Amino acid sequence: MGSTNRLISFQPLKTPEGEPLSRVLIVDDEPDIVYMVKVILRSAGFDVDAASGVEDALAHLQSTEPDLVLLDLRLGDGDGWQVLAKLAADGRTDRIPVIILSAHANPTTAERAIQEGARGYISKPFVASRLLETVRTHVSAD
Repeated sequence: MGSTNRLISFQPLKTPEGEPLSRVLIVDDEPDIVYMVKVILRSAGFDVDAASGVEDALAHLQSTEPDLVLLDLRLGDGDGWQVLAKLAADGRTDRIPVIILSAHANPTTAERAIQEGARGYISKPFVASRLLETVRTHVSAD
């Protein structure tokens, strides 16, 4: 049986001056979460791509460099730790801010995520304003 993971992408949007908007990659296998995050970020002016698993995320990162990655830790075809490790080990992607977005939050997991290169940790369910504030902070910091 074939994989149901697929890469979802929108055409890049531009500012009124013609500059590309900041691009965020969401890596999550929960369609409702992906949809909600897309709505929140796109309404705030971000260009949003989504990958539903480890393989999709790694394929996406080979062809496009997002300004930030929102990463779930538990995915259908592996875990977000794999993606985080690959991003941190690759000189081309090691500076991309990664924010963990996970329902499996606890202090130990959050601490490990930061030690392994994540810039932040947001627990699901999340508050839209906190998600947006965190994304804006880390996109503008780089």
